[in-house]
Parts: sequence; C-alpha cells; structure tokens
Amino acid sequence: MKKKRKGRNNLSIPSNIEKRILNKFKKPFSKKELSKVLKVKDDEKLNLIVENLLKKGFLVVLKNDKFGVPSQMNIVSGVLDVNPKGFGFLIRDDLKEDIFIPLHLMGTALDKDRVLVKIIGGKEGKRLEGKVVSVVERRSDRITGILKRSGSFFYVVPDDKKILKNIFIDDGRDLEKFLEKRVVVKLNKWLSPKLNPTGVIEKELKSENRLDLIEKMILIENGFSENFPEDVLNEVKKIKFNPEEDFKNRVDLTNKNIFTIDPVNAKDFDDAVSVELRDGKILLGVHIADVSYFVRENSAIDKEAFRRGTSVYLVSRAVPMLPEKLSNDICSLKPYEERYTITCEVTFNKNYQIEHYNIFPSVIKSKRRFTYEEVEDILESKNDDPFYSDISLMEKLSEEISKKSFLEGRIDFDIPEVEIKLDREGNIKSIKEKKRLRSHKIVENFMITANNLISTFLTQNARMTLYRIHEEPDMEKLYHLKDVLKEYGIKIKKLDGIELQSVIEKSKKSDLGFIVRELVLRSMMKAKYTTKNYGHYGLGLKYYTHFTSPIRRYPDLVIHRQLRKVIEGKIFNYDDLEIVAKHSTEREIASEKAERNAYDVAKLYYLKDHQKKNYEGVITSVTPFGLFIQLKDLFIDGLVRYRDIEDDFYHVCDDEISIYGVNTKKIITIGDKVLVKILNIIPERMILDLKIEKVIKKKNK
Repeated sequence: MKKKRKGRNNLSIPSNIEKRILNKFKKPFSKKELSKVLKVKDDEKLNLIVENLLKKGFLVVLKNDKFGVPSQMNIVSGVLDVNPKGFGFLIRDDLKEDIFIPLHLMGTALDKDRVLVKIIGGKEGKRLEGKVVSVVERRSDRITGILKRSGSFFYVVPDDKKILKNIFIDDGRDLEKFLEKRVVVKLNKWLSPKLNPTGVIEKELKSENRLDLIEKMILIENGFSENFPEDVLNEVKKIKFNPEEDFKNRVDLTNKNIFTIDPVNAKDFDDAVSVELRDGKILLGVHIADVSYFVRENSAIDKEAFRRGTSVYLVSRAVPMLPEKLSNDICSLKPYEERYTITCEVTFNKNYQIEHYNIFPSVIKSKRRFTYEEVEDILESKNDDPFYSDISLMEKLSEEISKKSFLEGRIDFDIPEVEIKLDREGNIKSIKEKKRLRSHKIVENFMITANNLISTFLTQNARMTLYRIHEEPDMEKLYHLKDVLKEYGIKIKKLDGIELQSVIEKSKKSDLGFIVRELVLRSMMKAKYTTKNYGHYGLGLKYYTHFTSPIRRYPDLVIHRQLRKVIEGKIFNYDDLEIVAKHSTEREIASEKAERNAYDVAKLYYLKDHQKKNYEGVITSVTPFGLFIQLKDLFIDGLVRYRDIEDDFYHVCDDEISIYGVNTKKIITIGDKVLVKILNIIPERMILDLKIEKVIKKKNK
C-alpha cells in the first residue's frame, strides 16, 4: 500500500536547503551535483525540491541543464509590468528600484508574469536595465481575442493591447465557425521570442450584454475562472456537514446570542459576532467559519483555492475562491443552522483594555442574519428589537476600540465606495456613493482586533507565520508630502500616523478634504503578505494577519490551518509559507485590478449613455502628459492632455502638483475645481478624454 505523503506537493523536504546550496555552489551546477550535496537519491523527491526552489525564485534554469542561484548572478525576481508599446518594468520582490526591460529583452514574458531578470546595465540610484531570463509563473494561460485568417493560416489578435504578437492557432480543427468572433485561447508553452506564441481555441466567448462580455474578458485576462475543474467538483460532492462528527472537540456556543452582519446581497457569511457583559467586563466573540476543517491541505479544492487566491467581486457577478456548496452553504454561517467555527474570545476590562483572549474551535448557531442597514436602523431608532442591547453594547465597544487605535497611530482614509445598480438587461441604472455606517465600523473594528490577536498568538507560539504588513512610508515621500501640504496651508509637526490622521480629520469637511486624503494615500506603501514582520503602519499595529475571511481569501485559510496545528500541538509544514505569501499578494493585486477595471468600464458605459454638455470635476493628479480629473459623483478619472488646453503652453512645476502657463503665468493645481466636457469616451478600452472649459474654484492656500 502506498504511503500517504505530506505537504502541498506531498513529500517532506530536507531543512536548510537554501543555506546548504548557498554555501556549496558559487557557479552553475547540475541536478546530479545538487542531489549529492543534499544527499537526496530519490528522483521524485529531488524533482519536488527543484520545483519548489524554482517557484520561490531561489533557483534559475540555465543552459545545458544547469541551475544557478539568482542572488549570486545579479538576477532578481518580481512581477513584470508591461507598457502597451512593448517595454516593461520589473516590480521587484525586494521593493528596490524598478528595472527597465527593453522590448527586445522581454523574452517570452507577458504582462504580470512572475519572472527572473538579470541586471545588465545602470546602477542603483539611476535607471537599472535588465533582461528576462526566466518566466517563473504565468499570470494566466488564457487570453481572449478575435480569430482572423490569412490564406489557410489562422491567428488570434489579442484584446489585451499589452500582448503585441498575434497568437498562431493550429489545433487541427475546422475553425471557420470561429472566424471573426471573439474566442478564448489556451496558450501553449512559448519557447522562443523569435516565434509567435501558439494556442488552442477553447470556446467562443459569448455574452448576454456588453458589461457581461467585458467582465468575462477581465476575468480571463487576470487569471480567474467562473467554472471549477471537474476533480474539484467531484471532491465537493463528497463533503457533507455532520454536526455530530466533530462536536466533542469543540466548545458548544449554540445557545449564545451570535449573529452575522453583512451586505444585503451577501451569500458567503464567514464571520459572526457576539458580545456580553460578565462581572463588569465585556466579552467579545469573533467567530470565523472553520473552512480548514472541510478543505484539507493538498486536496483538489485546496490547490484550486490556492491558484485563485481570492474571491473576485465585479459589478454584475461574484467569482468565489471556493465552490458555492462550500462558500454559500456548508461553510457559510447561515442563521438557525449549526456551523463549525474558530472563535477568538476577547475580554475587555471596564476601561476597555484587553485583559486576555482565548482561541478555540467551536460550533455556533447564528440567531440572525443582519444587513448593515438593519443594524444601523436599530441603532438609530433605539427600537425594541431583541438584539438592541447587544448591538448597542457593540457600538460602545467599537467606539472605544477606535479611540485607542487612533492614539496608537491608525489612519482612517475613509475611501468612498461606489454602488452600481443594474436593470434586468444588465444596463447600468444608477451610480451612487455608499454611505459608511456605524455598523460597518463595528464589524471592521472587531475583525481588526481578532486579526491582531491571532497574529500576536502565532508570533509567540509558531516558528514562522504569515503576516499582513504595511510598511512605513519612505521618508523622502513623507518629506515631499509635508512640503506639498504646506503649499495648501497645512503644517505637519511630526511625520507619524497620529499626525497624518489628525490632518485628514481636520480637513475632512473642507474643500481640501478629498485632496489631502489622496495625497496622504499616495505617500503610503502597498500592503502585502510576507513571512517577515514589519508591522502594519496604516493600522498602527505591531502584529497583523488575515484570519477573518477564509471563505474568500487563501491566506486566512492557511492561518486557520496553522492555528489548529499550534492549538493541538501538531507539526505544521512551513515550507510553502513564503510561496503562499508571494502568490497571495499577486492574486490580490490581480483581483483588485479586475474589480477596478470592471467598475471603471461600467461607469464609462453609464457616462456614455447619459452624456451632458459639461461636468464638474476636481484635479487629482499632474503627470508629464496631462491632468487627471475626477468627475463629481461618478468617481471616475478622465485625462486632460496639455495639447487640449488651448489658452497657453503649460509646463509641470517642480512641486509636481501644479502646471503653469508660459505666457499667461496662470497656475493650475491639484485640488482645483473645474468644468469639463467629454472629447472621447471608449468604455471597452477605459478611455475618457476631457477638455477643461473653465476653472470654477481655485484651491485655498
């Protein structure tokens, strides 16, 4: 009988591999030489080790079946950002300066691929230049485009303008039925940049309406699929929720006043909350769906969840990380049904300080499915709802958590969110800003508290864990921010989170509120996942992770698995944590891009269908080629090119937030309110060209 194997790839891997390779090899080496150093004779195990090291970017494949260590060869890893003109930039994993990649040195890499790049010119501090030496992982192996024919030869012209070469199609089928239609192509392995990539047509991309088509294209472009593989669906069929199965290993909380608070259209309820007074103290319960109990490591479901990395929420559809039977049923904390959870129970003293906390597997039965609006109505009307006392206590606790967090440096950007409503035909009916409610803050504060405590616990009790970090802004950016805000008459005494939050809060109700928030936001680093802890600057926390959404985020699922192992005193496999961190960050970036693009296209369709003569807007950005202007109430940015400002020739000022007219000496700056008209609008390509008719109001200094 074959032994059951461990880990994501099913085999245990020797420890300290990377250190041993670095110590031994200073020049290219063969797989045979590697096996001797690692003392691994089994070919399957050796291939697994090599595969993992290649995925991590620790090894690179060289000529003549040799391997090398990138760090010893001036090779760096990262994600490629391609310009439609063909050149690109490597966004480095080490967060150092981006590396310019000329078109002729792009190799077979495509936009957002994970690649290894050899630095061949320039130096730190000046523009570095490199060439792609290896594609570690494709962002997506599928593209969309229009099938064309030249004689007896078929090819697809990609929709993605960052793919400059046509895809040759030669799969032996009759392709006439697809001619001049939009199709989905599965790419073959692209071996040489001297040749065009090849692929096989999977299907015609059909749609119900224009937004439906664009969203399908966006999903494919970013590596997301609406359908799950057959092996995943077969596994899901075998999963059943049996409340008796693991009941004895869990704390029974089914009699507690536990409920969910979610958006009105939500179906995947992965968090529930409870609160009670006990001996003058407040006991907060954050109960998170125990997805890890049902989604076992290295199962087909797990591998697909890892590949997706996250759920995606577009305008007209949601694409879940897990199949609906799990996300919307077995794992979802539906009202009046027993569900398995991991509970973080927090005790606050009378001064609202955390006294202690417990983490344990539990079983709950949600007493109610609240929407945010329902909770807000209960708080507003102070009605006789049976849960009013619980909700009222939650609001008080949430307020105190907020006060404490702001004193510790938390920054609340209060970024407006947009709600888009569609009619039955899929056309955009309305666009409006979502109102931020007290109920939103209650859930947000409780989830942040739980995430912080889980991270603290794992830091203290595990050798390694996943962190959700937000590094401190670069000091140069902060000093620039200080100088820019000074131009607006805003003085910053100290460059820290407390002072930045104060500036945002004080300017919130003035004309400067929007632009101050934008400027502070642009000075920030991007949050990401990593195994090294740098704290979370935006939240003012030393320890932070993601624990509260395992139905829709893969890192949360991994954290749940680690928690269970630590609590039960079992061994956790740490080998893949760094891979999970990098991959999850990349999938998050892909999902954010997909969501942003889908919403932008929808807004542009609405704008095109409801065009007016003029629109009010505010200047949000100054670039070398034009001004970006956000249209009032629509939250969409359009571009005003300098060539379309007819009253003068304009140059960008040294402060990079203003332009000045060469003849008129007129200054136009970020924050100015303007009246614009639309010159050109192409929703499918996310193009909105504007022209300034007049400056309505100059920003106050």
